[in-house]
Amino acid sequence: MKRSLVLSLLLLCLLVPLSTGTDEDKSSWEIDLDNGYISTKPIIVDEQVIVRTSGFWTGDDRPHVYAFDIDTGHENWRFRNNASTNHDMSPLLHISAGDGACGTWDEMVLVGWTDGRVTALDISSGSLIWEMQTEVVSWGITGEMAVDEDSVVVPTRQGVSKLCLSDGAESLRVNLPELGWRNGVTVTEENYLIGNEEGVLNIISKQGVVSNISIGEGKIRHAPIVTDSGIIIHLQTNSGSQIYLDQLLLSNEGYSPAIPLAVGQDVYLATSSNIIWLDCSSNCSVTGKSPYHTNGEITHNAFHDTIWYPRNTPDGGWGTGIPGAEITSFNTQHDTYTTAGVAFGDNGEMAFGNDNGILMVLLSENSSLVVEESEEDSTDSNSYLQQSLILLLCGAMFFFQLKKNNKMATKIGLLLLLVIMIMIIPDVSNIWSKEIDSLEEPPGDWDESWPEEWKDTQVIVFELPDGEIALGGFTGYQNVESFTDAAASDLNITVSKESYDFGVWITSFNGESGEGWEFTIDGKRSSVGISVADVDEDSVVRWSPA
Repeated sequence: MKRSLVLSLLLLCLLVPLSTGTDEDKSSWEIDLDNGYISTKPIIVDEQVIVRTSGFWTGDDRPHVYAFDIDTGHENWRFRNNASTNHDMSPLLHISAGDGACGTWDEMVLVGWTDGRVTALDISSGSLIWEMQTEVVSWGITGEMAVDEDSVVVPTRQGVSKLCLSDGAESLRVNLPELGWRNGVTVTEENYLIGNEEGVLNIISKQGVVSNISIGEGKIRHAPIVTDSGIIIHLQTNSGSQIYLDQLLLSNEGYSPAIPLAVGQDVYLATSSNIIWLDCSSNCSVTGKSPYHTNGEITHNAFHDTIWYPRNTPDGGWGTGIPGAEITSFNTQHDTYTTAGVAFGDNGEMAFGNDNGILMVLLSENSSLVVEESEEDSTDSNSYLQQSLILLLCGAMFFFQLKKNNKMATKIGLLLLLVIMIMIIPDVSNIWSKEIDSLEEPPGDWDESWPEEWKDTQVIVFELPDGEIALGGFTGYQNVESFTDAAASDLNITVSKESYDFGVWITSFNGESGEGWEFTIDGKRSSVGISVADVDEDSVVRWSPA
């Protein structure tokens, strides 16, 4: 009996998986940031992946900037903005160390926020170097900032601010009469170019003198693209979109234009219907077009010279290819609505982020994405000690077995078995806990004071400044938008909306806008907008001020 037990335990030693690699062996990793959308592309610089989230605007959830080690996925630092309460989408801007007329500065990353602030963060530690407040009109900074020698030019809702890179001091402020949104700024040799929601292209000299060109009836929601042939504008209109070269209409296109991209004299644009390629080396003619749905950031992989497009649909994922040819799909196990472009490193690394706040990193083109949970260094250390102990006990058991000392080999084998059982108890407990949790009913948002006849029907709640209003008994509504419109009509609540690239946005109820409004479905926040957020026949939709 003892001999059989010892032989069984020896076989167990051969089957126990032991780690022989290190973090450096990883070809990919991923992490759930769990506190908001990733709406803009990460950046890969200095062996780090830096990414921002938008936050959910309620409770303790607030937008963050994170930095992770590119090879291991270990978090290096994070920065949280408690004051930003809208949908943060201004792209991160990497600044190399340098000097100029207004001073010297270290390497940093600049972040524009919807509370109007620009923060300069140390690239290695995430510590705040300087901070500057710009103007806010409901929203602050939503567009792309741009570098002009020793300064950064910041697009705001009604103008631009020019800030010194060394200390954030404002050297130029230009106020504009019309509102902009996601209106990135472009720096030329003599001017700053910025569009607005009225279809006007503002041309601001570096001395602050403003002239403008009316492009058309629509909205300019990207940084204007300057080519040898002229300025490219993709205008969002009520009936779709239009591509202009200066004031010349080149093409009528579909709805929800993406953030366009220029690679040399090639310009790539997209809508919810197609991706488009313009060759602007001579006259900006349409060279190619392919069907694809993208409304986010188009990006260029210089390492492989490929163009990538985020797919803003429930199926999500990304596409890559040249318009006019077949587009290759890139998919992951976490695909969902996505507007953030892909980030690329100098050695072929790639970083992906989506509306569920999942960051995925590939270290080479041949890698595959795997689930990698964020763990503390102590976990790795404990695992190493546990495995070392198992090796030691296995070695001792082998030794005593060779010495024909079955009694001692049996004792050590039983000790080995005890150690393995202790090691696996936490994993068993976690699995059990998850299974139990999956059997529990979701918390929902039902109020026991509501009428019994509202049960198993659709219920909506409006948390208005003068009190909470609830109404139930609804049936048949498929999404939050249609349900909200119907309930608001029954309750004589006026609803104001605005249409953005990421969907329809409710700006006010009964004229109350505050810091914005957000909704939950059965007590849970949704990662998608009101037009596509599904409701069940017994759902409770709650509208609350942000």
